Amino acid sequence: MPSNWRRRLRMSPANSGTTPNYVARTERREQTRAQILDRAAKLFYRRGITGVGMQEVAEYIPVSKPTLYKHFATKEALIAECLSSVDEQHFQWFVDQLARQYPQEDLPAVAVFDVLDKWVKSSAFRGCAFINASVEVGSSNPPAQVAVFRHKDRTRKWLRELSEASGVSAGSSEPIAAYLMLLMEGAIITALVESDETAALSAKEAARILLGAALP
Repeated sequence: MPSNWRRRLRMSPANSGTTPNYVARTERREQTRAQILDRAAKLFYRRGITGVGMQEVAEYIPVSKPTLYKHFATKEALIAECLSSVDEQHFQWFVDQLARQYPQEDLPAVAVFDVLDKWVKSSAFRGCAFINASVEVGSSNPPAQVAVFRHKDRTRKWLRELSEASGVSAGSSEPIAAYLMLLMEGAIITALVESDETAALSAKEAARILLGAALP
């Protein structure tokens, strides 16, 4: 019995050095998932959603198709997660740019259009990923629509905070934020459809008039 016990002990994973490194495996999995989301989001934004299949996504990343499906069981799931990831990155970029670059003498709710102007003039601009996704997949992909609505609600809330920081009363900030949202989205669509690089600055002037009327 002692001999058998010692033999089993020598063969156990804990003593043979074969215990999987779960931490490393988890990190690699998370890194792969993040890479898929980052590159797939860029591909969908540049090429559109309906015109890109999972095989092309896998080749672009690049990962094997089984690996892609291991992380995202369907294209619909991948699209929804991509939009959520873009929401985090896009929103944070706007917040950071506004904090660092807007003219200090300007109102925050007006200066946000300077950030918008910088974006629409960039070579990467292809419109709003969320408007694009809503047009392409709409109600056929409810998780994607949820991501779109979440982004819009988040942006509108931020614009309300910027309105109040600009001196608009709390009671008036909600409708003002809704108007600012319309100006932003109108500028984005105009810049995309008409290739009008002045759209954001035109919307800025409209925002200045709007804020001027709302301030005490």
